[in-house]
Amino acid sequence: MIPVRTMISWETCKEDFRWDGSLRDIYVTPATLNDWRVIYPLLRDAPGVKYSVDGIAKQIPASVEESFVARQSANPLLYFRVGPISVCFHFFSEEEIECDVDPRDIGSQSDLDALLGFVSQLADAVRKPIIITPENSREYPFITYEPETRRFQYHEAAR
Repeated sequence: MIPVRTMISWETCKEDFRWDGSLRDIYVTPATLNDWRVIYPLLRDAPGVKYSVDGIAKQIPASVEESFVARQSANPLLYFRVGPISVCFHFFSEEEIECDVDPRDIGSQSDLDALLGFVSQLADAVRKPIIITPENSREYPFITYEPETRRFQYHEAAR
């Protein structure tokens, strides 16, 4: 297996994580229900994972399909921490894996390394690229990860 190439430097991208009132999104797009099935055990079994529907704590579903059924009439949320970073999955669409992080949780190289380690784990599991973007801005990724080469790339133009 090719090792993950050097992570991105905090100094390079810290402005992209400056608090501006919005979250940062992580996307695998396009995705399939099968991709969700591949990553769901990783999410469900994450240390400290919690699940809620409309803000009410619930038992974590055995399958990702149960969360998509709940999404039809409610707001399911699966969340856990990666180091100091809270990662939230909302199950918006089977065709796109999306989660968000609060940029206030990322303030150092070690925080960024934890986030990028998680990103590479997801991408490597589904064997698809992942992008990190400003909230709801798929077209402006500032960090990308390619599982085929196991490389991260920083895109300054996203700002």
